[in-house]
Amino acid sequence: MSDKNLAIYDTIEHAKAVLDRQEAPHASKAGWLMVTALLIESWDIYSMSFIMTHLKDVFHPSAGLLGFTSAGTQLGAIVGAILGGWLTDKFGRRNIFMASMTMFAICAVAQGCAPSMEVLAVIRCIAGIPVGADVANGFTYMMEIMPKGKREVMANRWQFMFSLGILCAIILVTAFELGSMHPNVTWRVILAIPAIPAVLLLLARHNLPETPTWYVEHGRFVEARKVAASYYGKDCLNGVVPDHDMELPRVTWGEAVKDLFSDPFTRRSTIFAWISNFVQALENYSFSFYLPTILAGLGIATLVQNNLAMFAVYCLASISAFVGPLLLRKIGHKGLSQWGFGLVAVGIVISVVGISSNNMIIIIGGSGVMLWGHYWSSESGQTVASLVAKPAYRGAASGIAYTFVKLASFVTLWVFPTLFENLGVVKADLIVVIFPVIAFLAASFILPEVFDHAVSAESLKKGGEIKD
Repeated sequence: MSDKNLAIYDTIEHAKAVLDRQEAPHASKAGWLMVTALLIESWDIYSMSFIMTHLKDVFHPSAGLLGFTSAGTQLGAIVGAILGGWLTDKFGRRNIFMASMTMFAICAVAQGCAPSMEVLAVIRCIAGIPVGADVANGFTYMMEIMPKGKREVMANRWQFMFSLGILCAIILVTAFELGSMHPNVTWRVILAIPAIPAVLLLLARHNLPETPTWYVEHGRFVEARKVAASYYGKDCLNGVVPDHDMELPRVTWGEAVKDLFSDPFTRRSTIFAWISNFVQALENYSFSFYLPTILAGLGIATLVQNNLAMFAVYCLASISAFVGPLLLRKIGHKGLSQWGFGLVAVGIVISVVGISSNNMIIIIGGSGVMLWGHYWSSESGQTVASLVAKPAYRGAASGIAYTFVKLASFVTLWVFPTLFENLGVVKADLIVVIFPVIAFLAASFILPEVFDHAVSAESLKKGGEIKD
């Protein structure tokens, strides 16, 4: 590499370090607009959990087709996470989060109009593409538009929004149950309604800017200075970047993965993030997602009573999801993950005892413990993966990490209905316990503490902005 190229890359690293330490007056608003997408995603995904009995009554699908329809969004999200991560690095963060939410709103309406179970399954696969793309893009946006320390807290709130989406699904389904509406009307309305908040979120995001960091990475220094000055209220890149644009080579996926694994810190952080994302999805979609169906199968209570019990459990889970990010400064991502995965294992075992004895109180109590732990265990994986990656390939790194969430979700949702039938609920859930134990060990022995991580201060020292 020529001395000229080395100089420009030093300049880019210095510019990113400067941007990493800026805070805009409306940065938190931008963060909330990113994580709110998870509310809409969970609303859509968990609506399936509560309307599967209606779909059975209307279409009489096989267990395999029902499981595939439930898992369809997850399959599409795998494609969306990979594709969206690449597209956001290539075309910009703003373009992708606007396009993804538009596509999701269209797919939500299409779901409600599906004429058959097979068509619904296909639509849900397509609907998953914008879901995966938006999450990969949203985490990337937060890492670049918010200052260190605050961005991790905001990013970890994604599970809080996820829990609120589940509560919205429960409230809506229960209202329809109490209204004694026909099952064929109920499932259609419930799957189509998330289009409304999707459109509202799209409108709210309209005025958000592209990140200055993305412009810097693409050599578009004139726009980077303009956007940074407007967003942060000061020309923080003045004298840091050239006053003209430059053509820069792009980082390939192979180079991104190689770079992630070349440094022990980013390698260990990334490996943990992948394990954490895979396990948190598996524990969730093998247990809590099917809990309404499990309770209905046991015949302990009516559908409405089951929904009310689940509402109470998820209210508790929402508190957990809200509290988790607030503990980061005290216990870090490492401690939060250890507590989370540990509680998940304990909670599932308690619930299995309740299922074996047909005791509703023990089942709900164990579910509460499991979900409290789940929302702590699932908060840090995606955040860590996005945090330690360099801006040049942050979208790709975030997309790859989220692929592990959706891969586990798809496989679990498709396989577990059959597993429940062949092994029984108790044995199937006991198998699940193995995975949070593995993730607990990964948090203990693989994950370095990454809270407050930022671009190395070395480049700022070179620029004279940090004194030794």
